[in-house]
Amino acid sequence: MSKFAVIAGAAASAMLLSGCVLTSSQNIVSAITLDVQNPASGYVDNSVKPVRCGEASATGILCFSEGDASIKAAMENGQIKKVHHVDYKTRNFFGVVGKTTTLVYGE
Repeated sequence: MSKFAVIAGAAASAMLLSGCVLTSSQNIVSAITLDVQNPASGYVDNSVKPVRCGEASATGILCFSEGDASIKAAMENGQIKKVHHVDYKTRNFFGVVGKTTTLVYGE
């Protein structure tokens, strides 16, 4: 087998095995992000008590993604009317599989 065929095969394998799912919500994006939680912007409304938590997620596999990780969806899921603060939770594995979860705390 020629050197060119080996190099071309390795390059084709690398392209096929690489992913294209990027997860980011003002946080770290790396090849493997196992469980990272970050605040949205450091905003906290102390006039609201964080007695409830609502979650909303979006996931992706290779070039396909689905879900609603918006603050509005998290508020609806947690039946929250007033927001105390927002956090984000991220998981990513080599850009092949990724998940971002929005966590909204409030009342």
